[in-house]
Amino acid sequence: MKEAECLKQRIEQARYKLNKLENQYTLGHPAVLHQSMVLDELINEYNRSSGTRTAMKSFHSNNEPVNEELWPTHSLRLRFV
Repeated sequence: MKEAECLKQRIEQARYKLNKLENQYTLGHPAVLHQSMVLDELINEYNRSSGTRTAMKSFHSNNEPVNEELWPTHSLRLRFV
């Protein structure tokens, strides 16, 4: 499998895990925030390896494919005050 396809698969798995965690915990829960950062890093890695921001097929909960722009360009870093 090509590296880009492998990364896309890892991104989809990370998104799936993030959605499961969001349903299980609140959005501010450390597990949800951590998985969000994991997903951000995978997306950043994909963007760096492709050299440009590109669209990727994703699936909503009803399994209909949609095109989404890959984002963000930086990891989400939250500070609690």
